[in-house]
Amino acid sequence: MYSEELNGDVHFFDPSRMESVNKLHRVWNRVRYKTSVMGASSFQSLLEIDCSDKTEKVLQSTFYSDDVWKKPAMKTNKKAKPKRQIVKGSATGRLSEMLCDQ
Repeated sequence: MYSEELNGDVHFFDPSRMESVNKLHRVWNRVRYKTSVMGASSFQSLLEIDCSDKTEKVLQSTFYSDDVWKKPAMKTNKKAKPKRQIVKGSATGRLSEMLCDQ
């Protein structure tokens, strides 16, 4: 666990599945929702964090109907989202601080 939101959502990442090249990190990010979001209890995404320009890009994502990332609530979205600035103090901001300060 690297972050817990005020609403009770808990954020995790898997350091064993992380890939890093220079200032670019690809990491599997997971969220366990305190309260179901549109029928989903958890979420997993493959994030690309660029430490050089402080941006994030979601490469793929899946919502799950359980809280252990076993039962997909829908098909995995493999369409990459546009790169966006990481918001300081956000969950991704905290994750990027951990990864970029290594």
